[in-house]
Amino acid sequence: MTAPELRYRRMVRILPRWYRADREDEMVGALLDAREAGRLAAGRELLAMLGLGLRARLAAGSAPARVVAFGDTVRLVALLGLFWAAMKGVFSLGHDLCDALGYPRTSGLHASATDTGLSLYPSPLAQQLGRDVALAAAAVVPLALLFSGRRRAARVVAGIVLVAGFAAFLYQYSFSFSPDLLGYFVPQWLPLLLLIAGFHLGAPLPAARNWWTALAGGAASVFYFGSFVEADLRGISWFAWAAVLVILAYFAFRRRSAAWSFSLAVCCSLVLIQPLVLVATMAAGTFQALDLVQVFLAGAGIAALTAAGIIDYRRQTA
Repeated sequence: MTAPELRYRRMVRILPRWYRADREDEMVGALLDAREAGRLAAGRELLAMLGLGLRARLAAGSAPARVVAFGDTVRLVALLGLFWAAMKGVFSLGHDLCDALGYPRTSGLHASATDTGLSLYPSPLAQQLGRDVALAAAAVVPLALLFSGRRRAARVVAGIVLVAGFAAFLYQYSFSFSPDLLGYFVPQWLPLLLLIAGFHLGAPLPAARNWWTALAGGAASVFYFGSFVEADLRGISWFAWAAVLVILAYFAFRRRSAAWSFSLAVCCSLVLIQPLVLVATMAAGTFQALDLVQVFLAGAGIAALTAAGIIDYRRQTA
């Protein structure tokens, strides 16, 4: 075996075993022929193999059922995670617009969050309104491009948002990677990363009409809630209400498919992690019993959701 052939055989191990089973010899031969003919630039082989390996592991068809289920799960987590990010931005925008119009909100988390470094509302109102719009757009724009069939543009925009967000994080927090900061920001970055990886050229596009309907209806609902209803929830923070609704929604609306079950479990956990970090930070500083109880119950809910999703996923892909 020649040195180039040995190198290419090691390189194709990047691909999953099921893909290599019938194609390894053919691929190595094609790589050797391309190398001898000068059609393959040095260094391009590895990049091409990495891309093929990613598409094979996140396949949408012509693959074992468990591989297709995993690819569908990655794509659904990306869509649901960005959907939640858009709803959160619209909710915050409605909240701050009412503040600007003279209807301040004083209930739950918003009343005490200004004392923490991870506050949702740390800046003056005008700056916060701009931040709300930017955060909502960071989720809505990649989704809109994807729903309109512009897959490459959606991935490019998601990459720009991801890089810009990470750079802003490094600048603001001076390269601090503490668990509370990562717990707050990673749920924002993960759906963007999964959108880039999951919606490759061989992946199906989402059903645009259904997602547009959900996006429009959800945005109108959360804007109304953030503007007019949230301040009327007394005695317990909006975080507890959200935790209860998210957990009930998972068990009520999960579908009997591995991808939907596991995707909903992961996304519900992502939904709860950010406010959990905020409440835990405040509870540690003020030692309020109600906040500590909420943190414990939400943590138990996240564990239960994740366990249920894993059990369903493994049962249906076994």
